[in-house]
Amino acid sequence: MRRAVVPAVAVALVAGLIAFEVLSSSSNGSPKPAPPLPSAVLQAPRETLASLRGKPALINFWASWCDPCRKEAPELERFNRSLHGAGRLVGVDYTDQPGAARDFIHHYGWTFPVLEDPDGIYGARYAFSGLPTTVVLDSRGRIVETLRGPQSAADLRAALDAADS
Repeated sequence: MRRAVVPAVAVALVAGLIAFEVLSSSSNGSPKPAPPLPSAVLQAPRETLASLRGKPALINFWASWCDPCRKEAPELERFNRSLHGAGRLVGVDYTDQPGAARDFIHHYGWTFPVLEDPDGIYGARYAFSGLPTTVVLDSRGRIVETLRGPQSAADLRAALDAADS
């Protein structure tokens, strides 16, 4: 009897952790202020939370060594080219080597600003759990949603459009 209880408890614990992750994967509660962005720039211009205010924005955390980030990379540029002033996209290179990050940016033809977080200090403040992660800000600079995993340009557009609603 004891043998059956241990696996059942383990399964319940794992299921609970998965449920917590799924339920907390997007922030649908009240918006909270976004932490500061890194000041180091890989691709200009330098963006700050203050410079992003006024329109909704997406902050995408990525790294050149991240396979899912490679899948998402073309979608980010496609989304950026479709913005036409409706919002902003900023990349944050997380715990990466600058040369590898620059090669990644060049390879995918990114034209949006990219900041550098080589030590993961800023990423830790955003408290995400895996790459890529996209944080959605409303026009007041508050976090309204967190998207985990690779996103399509359509998914990013929907999140941006919903940011101030």
